[in-house]
Amino acid sequence: MPKSVQLIGRILLYALVFLILFGYLFPLFWQFSTSLKHLDEVFRGLTLIPAKPMWENYRTAWSNFNVGKYLLNTVIVACAITLGQVISCSMAGYGFARLRFPGRDAIFYLYLGTMMIPSTVTLIPAYIIVLELGLVDSLQGLILPFVFGNALGTFLVRQYLMSIPNDLEDAAKIDGAGYFTIWTRVMLPMSKPALATTAVMTLVAQWNSLVWPLIVIQSDRWKVLSVGLADFRLFRNVQWNTMMAAVVMATLPMIIILFLAQRFFIQGIQFSGMNK
Repeated sequence: MPKSVQLIGRILLYALVFLILFGYLFPLFWQFSTSLKHLDEVFRGLTLIPAKPMWENYRTAWSNFNVGKYLLNTVIVACAITLGQVISCSMAGYGFARLRFPGRDAIFYLYLGTMMIPSTVTLIPAYIIVLELGLVDSLQGLILPFVFGNALGTFLVRQYLMSIPNDLEDAAKIDGAGYFTIWTRVMLPMSKPALATTAVMTLVAQWNSLVWPLIVIQSDRWKVLSVGLADFRLFRNVQWNTMMAAVVMATLPMIIILFLAQRFFIQGIQFSGMNK
């Protein structure tokens, strides 16, 4: 193939990639730009550069709209659920991958089948359980229904652990290690990529969760960021610049975490697709 044709093809490929990236990143650029604009300047054209950056929009969002309190509640809920799901998924993944018991594969595939059930189907039963336990309008009501693992995280950990040679487990058994010791001393340290993938996916999902907190939380004390941001619509005159400042503060932590954990995330997805 002539070099000129290869050059044209490469240019077209780069142009396509640039257009796709622009489509994904433009809302983020507009969001950050709007957060620095005066309210009268927000809908005055599509300029991304504010005439005079107003950093006080972030201070207003933090103090006047309780973003700090909502952020703290979100961190507590998301981190607690992420920790619980990482521990639960690692235990379940270890059991399905390394232990031998009757009906193991059938139970695992049945467990995977729960991924096909829409979350809205279990919404009302879960709320009734939380209501009967007296956990409505509390952090416990936000955390407990999601802390005991999920099928996708268990699948990722199981597939990753199945790629680990049996020799390591056999050597630990010869040294007198039991199942719990093997799980904590051998399997957990070696499955960091799969656990990091599960943790990142869980953290992002819970950070952005809206429906369940909107149903369970009734007072302003325990609201999370997603519900707090949704409350902006209740104002007669929506302050879009202040709202975008709050959205930037809500989005930035997830962008940083995804950037820092991308190496483990890629490894977890890559090796979780392997099987023995």
